[in-house]
Amino acid sequence: MKRILILLVMMLSLVGCQGNNAAKDTAEENAAQNTTQNTANATTAETEESSDTVKIGVLKFIDHVSLDAAKEGFLEKLDEEGIKIELVDLSANGDISLITTLAEKLKGEEVDLIYAIATPSAQGVKNVITDTPIVFSAVTDPVGAGLVKDAAAPEGNITGVSDYVDPSGQIDEFLKLYPDVKTFGVLYSTSEQNSQVQVEELEKTLNEKGLSLEKVGVNNVNDITQAIASLAGKIDALFALTDNLVANAAPIVSENLLQNNIPSLSSEEGQVKEGLLMSEGVNYKAQGAQAADMAIKILKGEEIKNLPVEENKVNTKLVNGETAERLGLDLSNPIFEGAEIIK
Repeated sequence: MKRILILLVMMLSLVGCQGNNAAKDTAEENAAQNTTQNTANATTAETEESSDTVKIGVLKFIDHVSLDAAKEGFLEKLDEEGIKIELVDLSANGDISLITTLAEKLKGEEVDLIYAIATPSAQGVKNVITDTPIVFSAVTDPVGAGLVKDAAAPEGNITGVSDYVDPSGQIDEFLKLYPDVKTFGVLYSTSEQNSQVQVEELEKTLNEKGLSLEKVGVNNVNDITQAIASLAGKIDALFALTDNLVANAAPIVSENLLQNNIPSLSSEEGQVKEGLLMSEGVNYKAQGAQAADMAIKILKGEEIKNLPVEENKVNTKLVNGETAERLGLDLSNPIFEGAEIIK
């Protein structure tokens, strides 16, 4: 009888151990499943977070105050709209021969969208990249530059904002300040298509007003001083285009003009900030934001063919107060009413 009791106790102990082991195995399996599920959830979260970030490529032709403002306005607008970006930021530093290489780099980066600032940049990326949307700004004549065939109905993968501003109204305002001006001078880069278009338009406008234009083409910044010297005895005022080479040399242009007591008028505000007298022209920071609005629509699924090339929306009346004083002008003149005076 005693032996039977001992056997029963041993059997019950074995059953209990097996039950505990089974419970332990079940708990371990559940923990493993939970770990796997948590890992899967974490991976999904990381993927979702990654998919919220947009990879943007920026190609700027040259670093100067106007194009820098265009980039700043573009990026600020994306940030204001809550768009997270990974930025591939490139500049050709004014060297057209680098544009194709930089465009190839953007292609290799597999960006989601490209922002091309200035005509040479836009031409370069268009020629190299055909399957990524491109938005441009600081382009005067997108049709003439071969970017689109029809500005109202862009084909392919490119659209953007033109910086063309009719010079007629600006000239009329300037003539109220300097009514005796008969001959304007202009400096322009011989390698920029947009500059040649502006020179033709400017000459036509001046001729219609009974005025004349003296033109000097330059190949690099080192030509600027000599070019102004060649103009000094022939002109009454200088009209500054949205020309990247000349804009980059605006402080040099301004100082040389002032030494010859020659007033100046600019198509855009950046060169006034660098020393030219006045402008009622393009605000490039606002234009960058305008380009960003187009980019956002594209990122949300809008087709480029439904986004016509836009005209510049925001112009700024700006006067360089220090330059005005050096030219002997009175800043209380009604001509300057409504202008922002900078020193």
